[in-house]
Amino acid sequence: MRKSLLVKLLILFCICCAGMSRMHIGTINEDPSRYSNEKVVVRGEVVQIFALPFIDQGICRLSDGTGEIWVKPAGRVPDKGESITIRGTVKVGLTFANKSFGVIIVEDKPEEE
Repeated sequence: MRKSLLVKLLILFCICCAGMSRMHIGTINEDPSRYSNEKVVVRGEVVQIFALPFIDQGICRLSDGTGEIWVKPAGRVPDKGESITIRGTVKVGLTFANKSFGVIIVEDKPEEE
């Protein structure tokens, strides 16, 4: 019985994760309109930061070896060189602090417990 419950939980976990598998940044950049308003997961290294520390807001440019993309973290802006994973929504044509960033991923806010 324990084994059957464990198998069912594992299958459920795999089904839930299937829709949010990690995507290459290059894939998003090849056809941004296809992914507009879609949920994605990307992982890479922070190569550039644009922050407004006085309002604790900012964005960063992420590189995964296949391309680069701007991301808007839900929390603190990570440091340059830091490796991060972002789960969020692709937005096309976002403007932040009067600067246009083209394609950007806006990180989902963490669910409160």
